[in-house]
Amino acid sequence: MTDIDWVQAHPTVGLDSRILISETVRGVGAVMVNINGERFVNELTTRDRASDAILHQPQKRAWLVFDSNLYKSAKMVQGYDHLGMLKKADTLAELAKICDMDAKTLEKTASDYNQFRKAGEDEAFGRPDMPLGIEKAPFYAVAVAPGIHHTMGGVAITPESEVLDIQSRPIPGLYAAGEATGGVHGFNRLGGNAIADTVVFGRRSGEHAAAYALSAK
Repeated sequence: MTDIDWVQAHPTVGLDSRILISETVRGVGAVMVNINGERFVNELTTRDRASDAILHQPQKRAWLVFDSNLYKSAKMVQGYDHLGMLKKADTLAELAKICDMDAKTLEKTASDYNQFRKAGEDEAFGRPDMPLGIEKAPFYAVAVAPGIHHTMGGVAITPESEVLDIQSRPIPGLYAAGEATGGVHGFNRLGGNAIADTVVFGRRSGEHAAAYALSAK
C-alpha cells in the first residue's frame, strides 16, 4: 500500500443527503456562510482550503446561499431542489430564520457581497469572480460540510499496472487500476485526473491481464 493517508476532501457535500454539491454552484455566484450568516472564505479557493475553513467554523458546517437568478441558470440546482435539499424563502430574513441564522447578519453579508460585486473587487476575501449577486427573490440555501471525495492511496503498481508486494516486487497475474491504487496522483489529485487515471491504467491492466492469461495456457 502507498499514500494511504492522503485523501481529498470536497467542501460542499450535502449535510443530510451526502450528495456532492457541484462546484458550479459556487462558481456562478453562491456565497458560503457559517451558521451565523457570515462569509468566512473565498468560495473559489481550492477544495482543501475551503474544507479546512469550514472545519474551523462553528459546528464544522456551512450554508451555500444564492438567489433565483442562480437557481434558473444552474440546472443542477433544480435537481437538488427536487431532492428536497434546498431551503427557500421570499426574503433573506425569512431564509435566515428557516436556517437558524441571524437575519441582520445574513442581510449584511449579502449586501456587502453585492457591493463588492458591483465594485469588481471582493474586499473581504479576494474572490476573483462574482458572476451573480444575492439580489433576486426567492432566496435559497443548502447545508454543506466537507466529505471525502477521492482517496490518493491504495495498492502500489508498476507503470504496467502490476500490483507490487511489500518488497516492491510485481505479483504475477495481479493488476489494478483507478482509485484502488496509490502513488499516481501524489499529495492532492488535480481535478479531472481521476478519469485519465482509470482510462490509462484500466486499459493497461486489461491488456496485461489478458496477455498473462493467454501465456498461462
